Amino acid sequence: ERCGLVDSVGDDLASRIAANQAEAEIVADRVDESTSLSWLWAFLCGPLYFAFWGFWGRAVVVFVLNFALVGFLLAPFLAYPAWRGRALEKAEKLLLLESARRA
Repeated sequence: ERCGLVDSVGDDLASRIAANQAEAEIVADRVDESTSLSWLWAFLCGPLYFAFWGFWGRAVVVFVLNFALVGFLLAPFLAYPAWRGRALEKAEKLLLLESARRA
């Protein structure tokens, strides 16, 4: 009997986590600051683009890879995931703030 209670609590928790992740995805679409030309700017400016926008890890990776002459090819593919990750972080913070206000 106790095992059934634990299973139902686990299922409820898993469904709440899934709902929170889905809500974060929706909010992230609204706070995404990337443009349709982010890839072009990353290609043209390389590590300077990422450093300017505060994506320091990606700036260092592209800078190092530029010495192997592949950084400029890789930079455009790193731009959108960087912006998407930032948008998800902002969305999660907004949702956390909203849930704290409701409590």
